[in-house]
Amino acid sequence: MNDIRLTDEQALKQFLLDIECLEELSPWTNKLNIFDVLKITRTEIRHSNMLSWLFDANENHGLGDKFISLFMHSLVSNNQIQSTQIFEYLLSDFYSFSVYREWKNIDLLLVSHKEKIVIAIENKVGSHEHDNQLCRYRNQIIQTFSDYQQLFIYLTPDGESPSDNVNWYIFTYCDIADILEQICENSNLNVDTNLLIQNYIAIIRRDIVEDKQLIEICNKIYNKHKQALDLIYDNIIVDESGIDKIISSVLQKLSQEGKVVYEKEWGNAFGTKRMYEALPSLDAPVSVWKTYDIYSYWFRYENEKFYLIFEISGVNIPDEQKSTMEKMINILKPNSSKNDFKFKRLWRTDWFDLSNASDFVVEAEKAIRQAVDEMLAMEDRLFAEL
Repeated sequence: MNDIRLTDEQALKQFLLDIECLEELSPWTNKLNIFDVLKITRTEIRHSNMLSWLFDANENHGLGDKFISLFMHSLVSNNQIQSTQIFEYLLSDFYSFSVYREWKNIDLLLVSHKEKIVIAIENKVGSHEHDNQLCRYRNQIIQTFSDYQQLFIYLTPDGESPSDNVNWYIFTYCDIADILEQICENSNLNVDTNLLIQNYIAIIRRDIVEDKQLIEICNKIYNKHKQALDLIYDNIIVDESGIDKIISSVLQKLSQEGKVVYEKEWGNAFGTKRMYEALPSLDAPVSVWKTYDIYSYWFRYENEKFYLIFEISGVNIPDEQKSTMEKMINILKPNSSKNDFKFKRLWRTDWFDLSNASDFVVEAEKAIRQAVDEMLAMEDRLFAEL
C-alpha cells in the first residue's frame, strides 16, 4: 500500500510541477463571455434572436449585408441547389430582406418582396425535429408565398440530416462560426459589435460544435498526466447530484436485462451486442481513446442533466470496419467528412433535465432508460439501412 501511495503522490507532484500545461486551456477558461454571464449558451431561442440580428442587413451591427451574403454563398457552395436559381440568390438585394421570428412557429423567416424570395430556417441547438414540423412549415410557406422562390434550411450543431432531405438544405453552426470569423478578419467592425461577435464565435466553438483544438489539448494533458488526473477524479465528488453513480447502476441493470454490454469499471460508457458485431474491438488499445473499442456510447452529464452520445473512432481502424463506419456516416450524418477524423459524433439525444425532479433517483433511472431506448431505436433504423 505504501508503494502505491508513494507512486500516487509522485504522480500528483509531477502534475503540480507541470501546471503550466493548463495554460493552454486559458482561451476557453479565462475569458469573460457575455453569453456565459447571461447563461444562454445553449438556449435555442437566444441563438435564433442573435441570428435574426445578424441576418438583418439594416440592423445596427454595422455589418450591412455581409453576413446574409456570405451565408448564401456558403449555402450554394455546400448544397446541390438548382443552377437556374443560384444567380438569383447570389445577386439578390440583401437589404430588401425582412427577418421575422416565430412566423407561424418557424424559427427564422427571411422575406424579400422585391426579389420574391423567402428563406425558412429551422434552428435546432439542444433538440431534434418533431411532430412532422418540417413538412408543416414547408406547406405553410408554399401556401403563403406560392409565387416566391423558396429555400428551406435545417440549421443544427453538427449537420444532422432532416426528415425531408430533398427539400430542406443542411447548414451547421460550424458554418456560422466560419462566416463570422471571416467577417471579423476582413471587416473594420466597431468595438461593441466585434466583442459581441467574438463572444458568440467562442461559445459556438466551445458549447455548440466540437472544438477540435480544445479536444486535442485536453487529450494531450490527460495522456501526459493520466495517473494524477484519474486519482483526482476518483477522490472527489464530481457530480453533486450523484447522477454518475445512478447511470452506472442503471447500466448494470440494463446489462443484466440484455439490452446493453457493460462493465462497472467503464463508468458512463457502454456498448451493445450488435454494435460490437458490426464494429468489433481491436487487438490492442490503440483507438483514439487508447482503448480496444472503436465506438462508444456514453453519457455526458453536468449537475442535474445529461444526454447520451454515439461516437466512432477514426484512428487505427481496419479496412472492413472503416467501410462499415463510412456506411454509418452516410446514414446518420450524410454531409459529414468520412476521412481524416480522430473521432466523430454520429448521434445524440436531447438533454434530459432533472433539476425539478421530485424523486431524483426514480426519475433519473426513468430518463436514463428512455435515453437507452432512444439509442436502441436509432440502432434499429441504422441496421435496417446498413
